[in-house]
Amino acid sequence: MQFKKLIFKNYKTYYGTQEVDLSIPKNSNDEIDKNIILFGGLNGAGKTTFLKAILYILFGKRGITNSTDPKEIEKEYVKVFSNVINNTFFDEGGNECSVSLVLETDAGAEWKISVKWYIDAYKKSGHEVREITIKETSKSLPKKVRIDNLDSYYQFIDRLIPFYAAPFFIFDGEEIRTLIEKQNTEEMKNAIQKISGMKSNTQLINDLSTLKNNLTKEITKASGSKDIQSIQDKFDEISGKLEEMKKRADVGSSKLQELKAEQKQLQSTRHEKLLINSKSRESISKKIGQIEQHISLKQQEIISFFKDNMIQILISSKIPALKKRILNEKKHREQQSMNNMILQPYENFIKKLLTVTTTPSLTEEQIKQLKVAGESIWFENSNRKVEELPDLEELHDLNNSDLNFLLNLSTNTIKPLVSLINDIDRLNTEHEEIILQLKNAPEATDTSKEEKQIEKLTEAIGKEQLRQTARINNMSKLAEEKRALETKLTKNKVVGGNVDALYAELQYLERVIAAIVKYEDEYTYKKAMIIKNEFELMLKKLFRKQDEFGKIEFDIDTFTIRLYNDKMQEISIQERSAGEMQMISSSLIWALTRASNLNLPVVIDTPLGRLDSHHRTHLIEHYYRHLSEQVIILSTDTEITSEYINIMKECSAKQYLLHYDEQKKYTVIRDGYFNFIKDVKEIG
Repeated sequence: MQFKKLIFKNYKTYYGTQEVDLSIPKNSNDEIDKNIILFGGLNGAGKTTFLKAILYILFGKRGITNSTDPKEIEKEYVKVFSNVINNTFFDEGGNECSVSLVLETDAGAEWKISVKWYIDAYKKSGHEVREITIKETSKSLPKKVRIDNLDSYYQFIDRLIPFYAAPFFIFDGEEIRTLIEKQNTEEMKNAIQKISGMKSNTQLINDLSTLKNNLTKEITKASGSKDIQSIQDKFDEISGKLEEMKKRADVGSSKLQELKAEQKQLQSTRHEKLLINSKSRESISKKIGQIEQHISLKQQEIISFFKDNMIQILISSKIPALKKRILNEKKHREQQSMNNMILQPYENFIKKLLTVTTTPSLTEEQIKQLKVAGESIWFENSNRKVEELPDLEELHDLNNSDLNFLLNLSTNTIKPLVSLINDIDRLNTEHEEIILQLKNAPEATDTSKEEKQIEKLTEAIGKEQLRQTARINNMSKLAEEKRALETKLTKNKVVGGNVDALYAELQYLERVIAAIVKYEDEYTYKKAMIIKNEFELMLKKLFRKQDEFGKIEFDIDTFTIRLYNDKMQEISIQERSAGEMQMISSSLIWALTRASNLNLPVVIDTPLGRLDSHHRTHLIEHYYRHLSEQVIILSTDTEITSEYINIMKECSAKQYLLHYDEQKKYTVIRDGYFNFIKDVKEIG
């Protein structure tokens, strides 16, 4: 699917009718070459308005806030759309505005979704009208429908672009780190499962189980036996106990989560104190000793490496020139040999010709002229040509063995040496910094209080886990008893009548449920592994400092991201910088889009503001160029670097400028983002 156009009509900061072409052109092979559409503008030019307009067109009030509370949603709606009409247009007497999105589905149909607001004299929105126009093919007539029931519209649009997918396809680049901050919530886990297709058959399994229970009751009723009725009563009793035990298990699970959250908070407090302890005098003294030992080892490595590679290190700067000269001489000899071979028949001919006696005898100059003229005629008739050779003196007389040795000399010998020297410089700098830290180092902080509280919580968690295990075991026993009663109900049926058909249907239904449950389990595991592998693969491409961590991984059991230090101890992911959190969140989005079967455009507001130039380059080259067939980036002047300009010129299909006119007080959309960059640079 692709967004084709976005049309503003006096909407917020956009005055008049402004239509933006968002289509991505394809090359001659019907493949997309450049997938990015770039919008540039200063803060306040309308970038966020652009993104929120798309969200509202598609998802209505659901798309304007993360809250699910109806009051909060309505409050946010009033806040966002209290000034929906363009001020200049309103002052001119205008009383309506609209925004429309044209998109093309994977099936080739064109949809135009429009929202129009009618404004009263007090500049308040009286009411809004939502319409959708669908054109199935280029030749078919468009069908326009006014949407009066939003719930029906939501069900309709969610089949094309599910609302749960919105946070992963349309988002603020600086805010996507919140995906990690709320990764432990049920809402986020459900969203991950939905977008990746996990648990896609859960409702089907529940419906089939309900149908199975109903069938069992029908069999009992049709059999009419008192014994069967007694079994049925027992079956209903066990079912009730099982449901009650499930509720207790859910409460126990919630309590466990609360205890673990409290434990995690205390561990974080203890961790902060331990960080202070890590800066204590004793700890710093140990670090000084370790660094001095590392410096000594690195110095020994340099001495050993230099002894083994001394000659190549000393001549490393001359090796490329030597290789070039040797190759040129080799080429010169080969071409000279080729010329001689081509000229040999002519030399034999002219030599024999000049043995003929002439009267008068030819002079040396005449012989020379004859040879040259004859050579031209010879090659003209034979259609062969001798290459002109440059004037090159051959300095090297090498056999094949020496030639191959020189050509294969390594030019990278100096790099390991430079790396070792840089390591020593870094360690020396670190040594000096730690010496300074030692002078101001604090005394060790007592963590005994936290240790005792953590110990109590650990004990409480252990007891609750035991109770939860007992509940699960009881549930297992009740479930087994329920299954046994089901078997009795079906085995003690009265033969004949409608019971046989119901029993056959029940057996078939049981096999179907078992097959779907097995498929669901295997499918969920495979999808989780796709997310894990894609997440970790993208993270390696994006992160510059991943070697500071022992490991970052996606846990397929909890659907959360876990971070470990170099000693493989789990540490809080919340403590990473905003830029690092953005890279981790971006990798998660990448993995989810790869695991989903959705082909959706991506819209990102200010994706690079918190990143350094290295991470910006990696994010564009390895991420946005491959994230989707259509990536719309809304960028500010603060994100602009020379590397950014060069990369974007290569991979962006279209570039637009959101220009806010300070005098006229409205935004105009123009072609030419890179002109905007030039202007900003000149102003700066």
